[in-house]
Amino acid sequence: MGMSLVRPAARAAIWRWREVFVGAFVAALGVNWALGGIGLMRWIGWPVLVIGCALLITGLQRARVRPRSGGAGVVELDEAQLTYFLPEGGVVVPLSLVTRIEIEALGDEAHGEMRWIFTDRDGQEARIPASAVGAERLMDALAQFPGAHFQKVIAASAARKPENFVIWQEQVVRLD
Repeated sequence: MGMSLVRPAARAAIWRWREVFVGAFVAALGVNWALGGIGLMRWIGWPVLVIGCALLITGLQRARVRPRSGGAGVVELDEAQLTYFLPEGGVVVPLSLVTRIEIEALGDEAHGEMRWIFTDRDGQEARIPASAVGAERLMDALAQFPGAHFQKVIAASAARKPENFVIWQEQVVRLD
């Protein structure tokens, strides 16, 4: 095994902010092409700029949520369901049946541990620690829920006292 010239903490920070770096690079490339390109490159530059800005914004949202590790279980996500595996079983959550998503900040001063809570139409709750392997995919699951509050995820990640954050809740239509 070779010696690395980059400190592990610096490598972790670069990895955490990698999507921001990629988005900034793509946006800069788009600006360069849009303003300095010739012919077709000038027209291609504008969509590349928009894509770069979108990558930059989503990268900032992800990077501001502190990564955690060492928790119990493994999280898998596909288009239709969220699966949380544990040694003694697990939970499958069809995303189409979710009515509420919240984060419970546990108030651990040192680690800022938190737990995602997905509630379905029957009132069943899936409690998933943010430190589970693959839990970073839970941010991807939020894309399927219009109106999800990404800023509350960031606030929950930084919370140092016990608190609940409602990230998304299904709108109930009343017929009066």
